[in-house]
Amino acid sequence: CSRDDLSTKLRKELKSLPVVHISNPKTQEFQVVRTTLLPGILQTVCNNKSMPLPLKIFEIQDVVLKDAKREVGCRNERRLCAVYYGKTSGFEVVHGLLDRVMEMLEVSDVPCSGAEAVPSSRRSNQSYRIEASSDPTFFDGRCAKVVIEPGNQVIGTFGTLHPEVIKHFDLTMPCSALEINIEPFL
Repeated sequence: CSRDDLSTKLRKELKSLPVVHISNPKTQEFQVVRTTLLPGILQTVCNNKSMPLPLKIFEIQDVVLKDAKREVGCRNERRLCAVYYGKTSGFEVVHGLLDRVMEMLEVSDVPCSGAEAVPSSRRSNQSYRIEASSDPTFFDGRCAKVVIEPGNQVIGTFGTLHPEVIKHFDLTMPCSALEINIEPFL
């Protein structure tokens, strides 16, 4: 994708991202290898915004991240990204999608403090929780990170997209998104 897709359009600093640059890109659209699936899905939403609402779109694909520990200097990571676009933000829809994906992967949710864990017949010893987070791509106060245990590993984020992000992709209605790394479950 382009540098603009990863930085300006998503309200992030390019130098703070683990971006792999393409040395001799044929077009402006392919300057860097994508580190997130979100710009591609938002472009798909833009191209289909005349379709009946709400639009619910997802993609499972690899992204490439810089990784100095690897011989080639980068690594692939399999991600799931989903977007809800409609008259309302759909925050609860993407939250529900996260819960359903984790249920299908047999990953239990961590009970709230003071609550007792419900015994489970799940094969997985993993659990997940969501924590309030701040990310410039998302609306303040409407963003959360997804953390799995054991290991306290952040695997992704979800929330309501910031109005500037929506505008940068030529969209006119609220939009919520979820993007998680699914490799810990494969």
